Amino acid sequence: MNHLLAFVVHWNVKPEIFMISENFGIRWYSLLYGAAFFLGYQILYWIFKKENKNTEGADQLLMYMFFAVLIGARLGHCFFYDWDYYSQNILEIFQIWKGGLASHGAAMAIPIALYLYKRQHPDQSFLWIIDRVAIPTAIGGSFIRYGNFFNSEIVGDYTDGSWGVVFERLGETAPRVPIMLFEAFLYDLIFIVILIIYIRSNYKPREGSLMAIFLFMMFAGRFFLENWKVDDNPLTMAGITLTHGQWLSIPFVIIAFIIFVASRKYGAPPKTA
Repeated sequence: MNHLLAFVVHWNVKPEIFMISENFGIRWYSLLYGAAFFLGYQILYWIFKKENKNTEGADQLLMYMFFAVLIGARLGHCFFYDWDYYSQNILEIFQIWKGGLASHGAAMAIPIALYLYKRQHPDQSFLWIIDRVAIPTAIGGSFIRYGNFFNSEIVGDYTDGSWGVVFERLGETAPRVPIMLFEAFLYDLIFIVILIIYIRSNYKPREGSLMAIFLFMMFAGRFFLENWKVDDNPLTMAGITLTHGQWLSIPFVIIAFIIFVASRKYGAPPKTA
């Protein structure tokens, strides 16, 4: 690699900000996870006020999202990525504080939660709801990936040695791809893109368009970034071998196109001022 682009960072930051007892402390991951939902609420509240909606809906929507992300991400990790272990240690599925959350699982649980929210708010179309959720979800996902970096988890494959991050807490001496940071940067980009579209449309984009863009950018990007992830047991189907993350990303890219078509057919078009 060109020496002008070469860099190696030695990362050995403790995951705890400070310890409360010998075995328990406040972790950077927990702080960033909480900050993701706090910021998400502020964004939802701003959206509801901008569109003259009852802001109590923002409170309820955040609560549905919170449980969907927490439960879905945990079950997604346990069932999709490490079922061999958790099938023998069922009670550890509930021990979320030990780590192990998968965004694909959260993405599967969120539509269920939004459907339940929609039943209580018939005045809001489903396409309208998923669009407004897409904006805070993007930045929230970024915060969580930064938390993964502090935990030295979801690390990428080894590099050629001229660049990357040496995760010393893992007892390593060779640099790896900081894949969690690449994902965080991807989510930051998605957040900026859909927020700009939302504002430039005078806060009334065609319903469904924001979620279609969000899903396509997120999971097409994830499919590409998975090439740098470590998967000791890739899946082969129809003669094609891909990582678990790549196989799980494909359906969401397809869903993005389905939502795009639904947006063009059923979504309310942008309203001019």
